Amino acid sequence: MANESISFEFSQKLVGMQRNLYGFILSLVANRSDAEDVLQETNLILCQKSKEYNPQGNFRSWAFNIARYQVLAYLTTKKRSKIQFSNELVDSLASEEFDTKQYHLTQRALQICYELLPEHMREIARLRFKEDMSLKEICKVSGRPIGAISATLYRIRQNLVQCVRIKASQLEIETDGQKI
Repeated sequence: MANESISFEFSQKLVGMQRNLYGFILSLVANRSDAEDVLQETNLILCQKSKEYNPQGNFRSWAFNIARYQVLAYLTTKKRSKIQFSNELVDSLASEEFDTKQYHLTQRALQICYELLPEHMREIARLRFKEDMSLKEICKVSGRPIGAISATLYRIRQNLVQCVRIKASQLEIETDGQKI
């Protein structure tokens, strides 16, 4: 692609799709840094294949399909993952239509629910999920035994899952009510 350039229309579509592509990739990879890496790879592939894209075709579908393959390639090469989804599960999730509105509602609900956690749970969740610390590292920082940290993380996940289900439904009703 040294001397090749992409069309203005193609670049506009690609730029306009970045948020949606990132959200889609993040929903399958679940780690922001990894999702950013996969998004960069996806963008590179999209630019390399720009001449293959039919301008009358569905750009969103085409871009999401390439992103899905990049996620699968990423998961195949990643060996140190804490949670490894099967390729069949990722394929199944990726083939479903990505609902941007639902994604944003769920993210907002998660943000609200995180703030509702007791302070000590918020701190452990921050260390584990935002700082990406191992259980052993959290034990050192908090001075608590690994069993207590593990149990707390289990309760955090359970609380967040329940809370997000409720809050996402409430937020959906509120946003639907505002459109009327």
